[in-house]
Amino acid sequence: MRKLLAIALTGGLLVGMLVPAQAKPAQVFEDIAGDAGNQDSGVPGFDQLGFDLIGGTIERKGANLDFTVLHAAMPPVNQPPEKVRFMWGFAVDGTSYRVTVKSADVGKPNPVAQSDTDRIGKVDPQGFFRLEGDCGSQVVGALQAVHCPTIGYLTGAFDAAAKTISFSVPLKLIKAKPGSVISGGGGDAVSICAICWTTHVGERSLNTTNIDSAAQSGTYKIPK
Repeated sequence: MRKLLAIALTGGLLVGMLVPAQAKPAQVFEDIAGDAGNQDSGVPGFDQLGFDLIGGTIERKGANLDFTVLHAAMPPVNQPPEKVRFMWGFAVDGTSYRVTVKSADVGKPNPVAQSDTDRIGKVDPQGFFRLEGDCGSQVVGALQAVHCPTIGYLTGAFDAAAKTISFSVPLKLIKAKPGSVISGGGGDAVSICAICWTTHVGERSLNTTNIDSAAQSGTYKIPK
């Protein structure tokens, strides 16, 4: 009986060892509460609109990286008002990408490169999440614009109860693999901001007002 019990226990331990451990979310940025408004100067009411960043995490879930952004508050309708966008510039093993999030989107071409014509006529009233890369800047009329070609559209959500926005980035879209390091972005991917809520001016213009901004100080190594 003891021998059978020992075998069973050993088998259980082996099975347990074969089950991959679930990685926990890693906090990669923090920001103080109460500083949302005008260029990180607190303005009453802006926190309640869902613009006051306080932290962000990254976690691997299967074939995706899940990014979660925590706010001091969020409107009960889940989404901040239109006319603003959230951006997070990050790097994968040194190659920079950017995610742009909007509370709603009416499809139109990129005003700089006239790309993204596939979006014409499409409407996303419950949130819009876009992965971009290979960013570059150029002058368009009176505006200094940043052009980040679209890589793909992401699954994401606004959650008023949790005070978060979240989005999933497929590993294959950012050429990431176990062992890859996710760090803060660089170059034109963060020329408007590293992480922020900012206003719309020509969609991709540098002539914007950052409502609240932060920087990714931590890194995330993708587990096996």
